Amino acid sequence: MQLCNQNIHIVDEGLLGNPESTEGLGQVLSRLYFEQFPSQTSVMASVARALLLFGSAAEHPQDFSPKAMTPGWFEAITGGLTLDDYVEAVFLITVMTQSNGGRFSLSWLEGSAFEGLKDVISFDVLRRVFTEHLVTNVTDFKAVNRTFQEHLPPAQKKFAFNPLAATPFIEGVAPIPIAPWGQAIIRKASPPAIYHLGLRKLGGGFADDLGAVFQHYVGRQLALVHGEVQVVGELKHGPQRERKDSCDWFLDLPGMLVLVECKARQPIESLRIGGSDWMSSVSGSIGHAIRQLNRSSDEFESICAEEPRLDPGKPRVGLVVTLEPFYVTQNWILAEQLPMSDMPVAVLSVGELETLVALSAGELESTLAEAASGAEGRLMRFTHEPAAVDKGENALLATTWDSIDLFARVESAKERLQD
Repeated sequence: MQLCNQNIHIVDEGLLGNPESTEGLGQVLSRLYFEQFPSQTSVMASVARALLLFGSAAEHPQDFSPKAMTPGWFEAITGGLTLDDYVEAVFLITVMTQSNGGRFSLSWLEGSAFEGLKDVISFDVLRRVFTEHLVTNVTDFKAVNRTFQEHLPPAQKKFAFNPLAATPFIEGVAPIPIAPWGQAIIRKASPPAIYHLGLRKLGGGFADDLGAVFQHYVGRQLALVHGEVQVVGELKHGPQRERKDSCDWFLDLPGMLVLVECKARQPIESLRIGGSDWMSSVSGSIGHAIRQLNRSSDEFESICAEEPRLDPGKPRVGLVVTLEPFYVTQNWILAEQLPMSDMPVAVLSVGELETLVALSAGELESTLAEAASGAEGRLMRFTHEPAAVDKGENALLATTWDSIDLFARVESAKERLQD
């Protein structure tokens, strides 16, 4: 604690005062992780993932019957903006703000310096995205801030939801709108921001739809693993009158079978601030996923009867893949409160999965086997960066990023100006 407090003042509300219990330390670690780690993510991966889940690059399962994510759902809740237009506008505003010391003004669009932009992006789209989704005023900012902070004890207030995550710009403080937290701008084009926009406008049906879409997206990622590998989707099994669903995916590697369960649920505020019920979203989502994997492992003979490609004799490991990080394995105290698993299980975000699938089938098997060797009924932990970190970019993310039409239009405009 003395070493930590040389760099950051940790207010623990007495959480660390009981040497007989580690739970308080787990809560403190949780709030520190959620304060620090979300800013250490790849912009390319996050934006591409948003397009792959919600935009022009999205794919839906064959039997998908949406409750809310019907064709044109994003245009319906934004008054005609497509998700791709929205993402391009957020990206361009981010770049312009970074180039101008954290400031941005729509009045700049009327000047001669920005006349060439008219061939790159619709100024109407830029104005609408900025005014409807990115900017607030001091009064409204304070009101939202009070909503999230006023019910919390003093030590937790600084970790509460930051209204800048919803509206990165504040007007009325300086002559033009300013963005005190520059990274928050591009995060408006990330999956969590799109998720909360859809949930707010469309209700619980949107969350239900996202579960199916996310499950399909994980399958697309698993299909990137190259070499001797098969990807098998969810299977119904058991007696005809009592058919059960298996886990979401099976990744069949040369000497190992990976059972995969997908969870699109987001970390709740209590987990982010290290509140008293910090475990609730984890036990209700990740804990449930571990029990689902256990059930599929227990019933594997019945599952194999439906799919002869699966070998019941292979050693098995499980993966719980979440849409957003829960930082479970980093916070070992939190991890130890989850159910025991019948086989080695790892909990990882889809961003981590996107790195792992750059490995070959053999390399991935070795990486999982090494992590599984020390699990002993608890969650698997990767003891070092997987070799995939040095393998290059995830092909699906890279091609989606490169396909953003804004980049081609910018290059075309540059060439015209040079001529």
